[in-house]
Amino acid sequence: MAQRSSTVRVALIGCTGLLGDIIRQTVSREPDLAVVAQLTTPDPDLNLSRFDVDIVVWNDADEDRIARWLNGLTLNRAPRVLAALIDGQKAALWQLTPHRIELGALSPDTLIETIRHSTVGQR
Repeated sequence: MAQRSSTVRVALIGCTGLLGDIIRQTVSREPDLAVVAQLTTPDPDLNLSRFDVDIVVWNDADEDRIARWLNGLTLNRAPRVLAALIDGQKAALWQLTPHRIELGALSPDTLIETIRHSTVGQR
């Protein structure tokens, strides 16, 4: 498999506990993914556009907050948000429209493939 020429910039939010460790380790071991920001507990007024990233992976995400944030954006380009829910039993990908894609159970393979494919054509 040929190595990808561009690096996907990733921010991790709430990646604590067992699932958070799995997410962090899974993303960190991929050579074409770079963790450039990590927040254990996001502030209530967190503005995700402050991160210069392609995608945010948010463990135990607050989907109402993601929807409000995306609806309030006036930017042409915003990072997509991969939300892990219910201890990884469900996951969803959010993007600027806002648009939510149901992903089902989150596994290391699903995590990496979603991160890679969600940034295709975004730059």
